Amino acid sequence: MIFTVLTAAVIVAVCYVIGSIPTAYLVVKKIKGIDIRTVGSGNVGASNAARVLGKWGFIGVLFADMMKGFIPVMILKHFYGESWLVLIGAVALIIGHSFTCFLKFKGGKGVATGVGVFLALAPFQLLIAAFIFGIMLAVFQMVSLGSVTAAAFLAVMVWFGSEWNHLRYITVVIALLIIWLHRGNIARIVRGEERKVGKRTS
Repeated sequence: MIFTVLTAAVIVAVCYVIGSIPTAYLVVKKIKGIDIRTVGSGNVGASNAARVLGKWGFIGVLFADMMKGFIPVMILKHFYGESWLVLIGAVALIIGHSFTCFLKFKGGKGVATGVGVFLALAPFQLLIAAFIFGIMLAVFQMVSLGSVTAAAFLAVMVWFGSEWNHLRYITVVIALLIIWLHRGNIARIVRGEERKVGKRTS
């Protein structure tokens, strides 16, 4: 019992620190010499990086943040299979990305790292959610709207399409967290003030 608790604590701590690596901040600081928190939405994520660095900046940051989620979860799955230890590690990765200890707990909104996590945990359901995201982005040209819609759809699809019970509950929790982190975007969408793709911040 004590060993399991210690194992869980180590997994949470290590995954949180990995998730906390502020990719967008580091890349924008290196290339532009500015603090990404002072431009655009102030968010430390791929979408805001795109406003500063353009398409390739978005792709690079998105891929790196995805790998932060994918690689640790795949390693945990290799050792623990469908265990709750894998899931607490997954949650810690997303929390780390969203509340990074390296930037006074101001981070991204969990989407890119969440994509990596679910690429490892529920790839089929993620593929469908990505398709939904693509449709929303093509129609409304708002990454935030596509993200919250895809998160909601992912939770529903995992709930009805997975036999891993604990994964069902964790997916709902993660989806709600992502939606909550986008609450400012949702308010701007309602007011008609949300930025659309293609707009860069000089």
